Amino acid sequence: MFDHLSDKARIWIYGFRKPLSVEDKQKIDTEFNRFVSGWNTHSVPVQGDFVILEDRFVILAAEDSVSGCSIDSSVSVFKHLQKNYHLDALDFDLVYYKIGNTIDAVRRDDFRVMVGNGKISVDTEVFDLTLTTLGELRSGRFRIPFEKSWHWRAFKQSA
Repeated sequence: MFDHLSDKARIWIYGFRKPLSVEDKQKIDTEFNRFVSGWNTHSVPVQGDFVILEDRFVILAAEDSVSGCSIDSSVSVFKHLQKNYHLDALDFDLVYYKIGNTIDAVRRDDFRVMVGNGKISVDTEVFDLTLTTLGELRSGRFRIPFEKSWHWRAFKQSA
């Protein structure tokens, strides 16, 4: 994944509440191929790319330093997807976790309740959308056991 980018490349991870269908992924693919091919920062092309993971997440990566405006332009693609196709990846109150073969997303308050009543165990896999570099993603820090995540510190102590 992102073989042409270094571990220092910057990443942004966006999650969708519901699993993406084949048609959804085609729409996302079309919009982000268009975006990435014309992605610029201060009129300089950005060496960037994207990938859809787990039928749930879009990871956008850029090798070069990007300005705030060029980051905003990527968010505008997600706003377009939300408005035109009802594909919302801009709800930042969601926590993503995997039990068995199923990835789900719930609001933070609901996740806290699930932790408190034992539905989330120390081994439940959670997804860390706060990663900022491709090296972090490649090191396996995206999907980790609850007990080894920032989620543990944030939710276990408050449950």
